[in-house]
Amino acid sequence: MTKVEDRKERKNTLRQQFVFRMLIVLLTISGLSAVFQYYYLGNQIDHNVKGEAIKIAYSIEQGIHETNSASRAIENQLDLRLKVIAQRVSDRLGTKTIDNITNEELKAISEEFDIAGITIFAQQEDDIVGVKSTAPSDIGFSFKKTLGPENEAFIGISNLLNGKEITQSTESYVDQNTIILYTTQSGSNQDETSLYKYAYYHGEGQDYVINLYIEANEVYQFTQKVGPNNWIEKVLKTNSLAKEVAVLDPNVYADPSLAEKLYPPLQKVVYGEFNLADRKDEDILASIAKEPKETAYITEIDSRKIYKMFIPMDNGKVIFVALDYTAMILPVKKISTFLLITSFISLLAMFILSTQFFNSIYKNIQVIISQIKKLELGDFTSRSEVKGKGELADLSASTNHMTETLNKVLRETTKEASKVQRMSLGLKEEADESVEKVYDLSIDLTSKAREDAYNISDFLELVEEKIKNLPNKDDIEHILLKTEEIRQISDNRSESTTDITITLFDLLKSLQNQSDELSEISSKLFENMYKFKL
Repeated sequence: MTKVEDRKERKNTLRQQFVFRMLIVLLTISGLSAVFQYYYLGNQIDHNVKGEAIKIAYSIEQGIHETNSASRAIENQLDLRLKVIAQRVSDRLGTKTIDNITNEELKAISEEFDIAGITIFAQQEDDIVGVKSTAPSDIGFSFKKTLGPENEAFIGISNLLNGKEITQSTESYVDQNTIILYTTQSGSNQDETSLYKYAYYHGEGQDYVINLYIEANEVYQFTQKVGPNNWIEKVLKTNSLAKEVAVLDPNVYADPSLAEKLYPPLQKVVYGEFNLADRKDEDILASIAKEPKETAYITEIDSRKIYKMFIPMDNGKVIFVALDYTAMILPVKKISTFLLITSFISLLAMFILSTQFFNSIYKNIQVIISQIKKLELGDFTSRSEVKGKGELADLSASTNHMTETLNKVLRETTKEASKVQRMSLGLKEEADESVEKVYDLSIDLTSKAREDAYNISDFLELVEEKIKNLPNKDDIEHILLKTEEIRQISDNRSESTTDITITLFDLLKSLQNQSDELSEISSKLFENMYKFKL
């Protein structure tokens, strides 16, 4: 793989890495956003659903409290009325014994005081039984057999008849000689649907208990009109998310036999309807009877998710609320989907803009890289053009300026190399000629010098022979010394001339060699300079 291919691969990898990393960031942010929305909106949905259920339960509980307060006021008025009537009936019977009291007399008294009926209960062994009554069905009615020996009502009536202390538990009104029950259905006439208010009164000196009762449908009608059932009906009409609302008695679910008790009247569904009940709900209610705690869960009924919530009340009852969970989460799902789509579109737009911006930067970088590649190949005429402003534009301008500077320097260098080449060639020619001339001249001078030296030496030898024959020896010695000095000088000059010519020849020869080297260097430099495109 060549360097160019390797760089190309690296450039492609850089672009791929950028796109890949941007995609990873896009997918990561989208994923995290989806997960965050899933958990956050899920928790928010649960919070809103729970809040809606609690709000409905609170309104129902408030309605129950208000209705109970109003009903209690009505019950209290009825209690006071029954108390007064019971005292007057007791006064009317006076000291009569049970045998002296007739059913007709009781009917007359009940008509006189405008009450539903009167029953006389007396002790028979360990039981309390109805012995005289305006209603034939009440005669023979046994508290012990009907309610059981452990029933609070049976124990209360026994204590009332025997003058024992009576403690109020589930009664509407209690004093030392009176017990008045809450409005309930008749225990002897199960076929009757009317509700009655029962009062039990034990007069002083009487060995029986007077039980008088009045119809109390006005209490029932009041509770039906403004009571919990009415509140529940309003909630179901005004709140499309509420599928079912009811007030339940968890104790009856824990012990179903309580529904069979005559008094106090107990039933699983106190108010409202509980048609969505299943086995799990019954188990939850049974557990709430033992340990009251708020319980909620989501179930699926007829392909729709239903949110069920059980909220214990202070009075031991439980408010049940069933909400359409599918309908409640639908708007949130739509919002969540909208947010995810808009977030993804925003991230996608950011990805596209970032990619386009990177591509523009990448193209400008490629332009500069292409210019640098041409510079690398010796083309100093290349220019790069980066539009706009910024660091890349500055880099392009700097690269162009550098190219122009190098182009100018190389042009000047080429000119100077050309001059050096021409000068080196001239110097080489002149050195070649000078070497030949010096060589010829040195040979001539050396030959002439040596010839002159030989001639002078011959002459001096002749002179010496002649002088030696002269008679004056002192002058001869002096002359001989002078002639020897002249011979020495002649030899020295001959040698000097030879040395000078040799040295000059060597110098010119060295100059010739250097001129050759300079010519080669200038040629090489000039050759290299021609590789550049200027």
